Amino acid sequence: MNLATWYLRRRYPRVLFGPGFRGPWRLRIRGAGRVSFGRDVRVSNTSGKTALLTFSEGASITVGDRVTIDGAGVMAASQIVIEEGAVLGPCLLVDTDFHAIGPERRMTGAEPSRRPIRICRNAWVQAKATVLKGVTVGDGAVVRWAAVVASDVAPGSTVLGNPAVVESTTTR
Repeated sequence: MNLATWYLRRRYPRVLFGPGFRGPWRLRIRGAGRVSFGRDVRVSNTSGKTALLTFSEGASITVGDRVTIDGAGVMAASQIVIEEGAVLGPCLLVDTDFHAIGPERRMTGAEPSRRPIRICRNAWVQAKATVLKGVTVGDGAVVRWAAVVASDVAPGSTVLGNPAVVESTTTR
């Protein structure tokens, strides 16, 4: 275990760090929710500062085995799951829009909608991409640079643009 990893384990005692975890000194983890990392996860700040934020006690961020994260912002009001082998560049995953949609949002106490996000096995979310609430990025899918993803991405697909559209699909 390197010194930065030792420091992170002491700084964030409520966070579950799996064996082989490696992260930077300045990894930012905030909020009352649950954050857990699987085996052999690599987190870095090479392309920007990585931040994992939970907005309530019931919120959770689960990072699977052998995931690589570099500069991503992961913000959970409900649940975000990143499955094994996924790669996150300096992107944004956010499972709420933080306010209700439509006329009711002007009413005091209106609740925002929250829906979980799932990044499946071996998926890759590239830089400046944004994955919005309720989206599942399928196995082996690629979300290209600066895409805004508001609907599910099929396994093996490559999506790009705003809104994200399918560029190609690979057969396995």
